[in-house]
Amino acid sequence: MSIILPIVWALIFLFIIWKSTFFTIEGISKNIIIGTFGIKLIASVFLYVIYTYYYTNETDVCDILKYYGDAKILFASIHDSVFDFFKILFGIDTTSPYFEQTDYWSRLYNYGYIVDNRTIIRANMIVMLFSFGYIGVHYVFADFISFFGYFLIFKAIHSIFPKVKTVFFFVFLMPSAILWTSAMLKEVLVVLGLGFTLYGMVATSNIASWKNIVCFIIGIIILLGIKLYVLVALLPAVTSFFLVEKGTIRPWLTYCSICILGIVLLGFLDFGTHTIPFFESFAGKRNDFINTAIVNNAGSYLPIGKITATPWNFIKETPVAIWNGLALPYLWAVKNPLQILPAFESLLLFVLMLLTTLFFKKPSTQIRNFIWFCCIFSLVLIWEIGISTPVVGGIVRYKIPIFPFLYTTFAMLIDWNKIIQRFKQK
Repeated sequence: MSIILPIVWALIFLFIIWKSTFFTIEGISKNIIIGTFGIKLIASVFLYVIYTYYYTNETDVCDILKYYGDAKILFASIHDSVFDFFKILFGIDTTSPYFEQTDYWSRLYNYGYIVDNRTIIRANMIVMLFSFGYIGVHYVFADFISFFGYFLIFKAIHSIFPKVKTVFFFVFLMPSAILWTSAMLKEVLVVLGLGFTLYGMVATSNIASWKNIVCFIIGIIILLGIKLYVLVALLPAVTSFFLVEKGTIRPWLTYCSICILGIVLLGFLDFGTHTIPFFESFAGKRNDFINTAIVNNAGSYLPIGKITATPWNFIKETPVAIWNGLALPYLWAVKNPLQILPAFESLLLFVLMLLTTLFFKKPSTQIRNFIWFCCIFSLVLIWEIGISTPVVGGIVRYKIPIFPFLYTTFAMLIDWNKIIQRFKQK
């Protein structure tokens, strides 16, 4: 059953993708779409193999197994009482003796925000209603959930940028995104939350129907529960997007003004009134992450150094943080096979930047607003990741949500026809 049940669920999801009109893209054949989902299934097998037969030491236990293991402990409550199970699932019961058996339900370091470990553990508990405890099913569900989220992102971007194959590639076929959204990790729910939020945002800007608004709200709720810092990066971009859509102010002025206002407000609330420890939390997260990386002898440890929560420290660290978030891992400094493809992805980003410089294409008004949205969201998220993450492997995973936005931004600014003509001439 450990093999048969995942195959059965994979076939069910393949059938849904084949028959559903939602998973249809004009200009992309259904065979390619099915094949793309098949690639994710293969990536799941790869992840399962390396974390079952390669990383076998206790210190190497990956997040996949951590969250699955705790979910299995809490799911056992259903055998005692279905009512108790649902109380745990929905956070009504916070004193159950089952919590004492878990290892990752509570964080070692708490920064005063929602414990996102619990969200992904609860997601695993829900999947266990269908998996009967077989972890392979969890991989397959992760594939479908992230695939659905990426489809929402694709539909939103493609409604603005008509280059279907270009958008399809940067949304679905980035290797790191395929790999790390092929297991029940937090990135899967982040992609789902971003999908709902982006689709609802773009659709609402065109037609403010209750369905579009509900879609947007669902995305916000998911991000609130799984990765608060992604939502923080998203809010100024979303606010500016709606203001530009409904007003006549120039996009660059709106986005820059909202960002500056947000930074000043957060700085005042943190350093001035000490009511919202935003920067203090990032400093604490960075320092605790460094301690954990040193204790566990992380192979891709990045010696960025500890900081204290002062305005000057954050200003001073910002250029390095953004560079690390964008450029790492370096192709010449790869330390394990899992970093090879991310290194090429980083190289691809700089190639796109160069092509944008050489073959710049002035975007239309609608595209210009979305480009600013993508740039601000990506830049803020990259800063958050770079300022708080001292492990290259962590940077690779955490920046996966920006792939559809950052890479597509440069694709929208490149005159591809001019490049094709240049090659034909030569």
